[in-house]
Amino acid sequence: MIVLIVFMILTVVALERVVEQRALVAEEARLQLLIYGLLAAVDRNRAGMSITISADRLFENSLMTRDSGLYAILYNAKRQGIWRSRSITRVFPEIEQITPGDWQFKILEHDSKPYFRLAFAIHWPDVRDKLQRYDVVVWQEASAHFEQLDRFRQTLWSWLVVTIALLLIVMYLVTMWSLRPLTKLGLEIKAIEDRKQTGFENNYPIEIAPLTENLNILLTRERYQQQRYRNAMDDLAHSLKTPLAVLSGLPKVKKTDRVDLDILREQIDRMNQIVTYQLKKASSVADAKMSKPIDLVQVVGRILSALEKVYREKSVRVEADMAPAIMIRMDESDCLEVLGNLLDNAFKYCRGRVFIGSSDGAEGQMHLTIEDDGSGLPEHEIEQILNRGTRLDQVSEGQGIGLAVVADIVKSYNIAMSFKRSVAGGLRVQLVFQTV
Repeated sequence: MIVLIVFMILTVVALERVVEQRALVAEEARLQLLIYGLLAAVDRNRAGMSITISADRLFENSLMTRDSGLYAILYNAKRQGIWRSRSITRVFPEIEQITPGDWQFKILEHDSKPYFRLAFAIHWPDVRDKLQRYDVVVWQEASAHFEQLDRFRQTLWSWLVVTIALLLIVMYLVTMWSLRPLTKLGLEIKAIEDRKQTGFENNYPIEIAPLTENLNILLTRERYQQQRYRNAMDDLAHSLKTPLAVLSGLPKVKKTDRVDLDILREQIDRMNQIVTYQLKKASSVADAKMSKPIDLVQVVGRILSALEKVYREKSVRVEADMAPAIMIRMDESDCLEVLGNLLDNAFKYCRGRVFIGSSDGAEGQMHLTIEDDGSGLPEHEIEQILNRGTRLDQVSEGQGIGLAVVADIVKSYNIAMSFKRSVAGGLRVQLVFQTV
């Protein structure tokens, strides 16, 4: 603001100086034309030894009117006034020595009045063709000129003041209008701090919208992270129940046989694995936008290779109908956790066949389907399988948290997941990914 005002003031000062200079140049040019007019009216006097100016050939009426403000004098080489215009009623000071052919323009103070004075020296031949020096001097009263400049200066500075005042008012209004989104932003931040809302809900200009969108992403990630910690602690407590129960059932004797030591070592290793996994899961932060692209087909291939070895005795036949490559933005560990749980359940509960297929969806989406030919689940039980700790199968090993963990991960990545009965009678799960 201050820089703009200073720039405007300097612009006005420069404009004022330019106008003054141009006005002086115009006055000098006008007086030069007048001197050329006087020279055009030059004639020899009666003796022929000098020159004079013929009043009959003068076209400037101001020179013929007394005290008109425009005066002309012709001097000879001895600085004697040999001709004066009829407008002169006062005595003017002599001019300085000037070189013939040169112009001398000055602003002088005379009788408490400002004047423009232009002098010009020439050589003129007499009747003997001998060159004689003459000086032509014109005086122009400049009061009207400076009064006009003063009026121009007052008008210019008045408009400057008005312009600056209007500019300040407009900039104040524009600033207040521009800061309204920031004011709303501050109020929303206060509401978030007071837990009255969970994110930024208002619509903001395009300059601020990326900020609020990124802050909403950070807030969402923070909520997910807190929820993941809480769930991880729940999962950890739930997972440790079985190993602790086994340990508590060991005989409390001084000597422990080899079987008890093996059980003890096995349960300790199991608890260590559970704690390591849950801490890793709790500390991971899912963000599809920040994850590197991975090939979903390669991840599925690695999982299938491991599961075929685990369920070798079951001789599961895998039918795959997938694209050659499916690139998605997802942490590889999270992807392994999701697909590993789903495919493990499919291998565990199938009769002998597992189907994996992919199909393209709208707007760059990809549908991944995993089906088995097991006994499946009724509709009311399908709704319960994502509940944390719920186990519909009481025979197989597990803590009932695998699908709950899957649900947490896919929710953090905005991946749609749905369950229903498959055509073969087992369970069918479908995941909707956003491809790169």
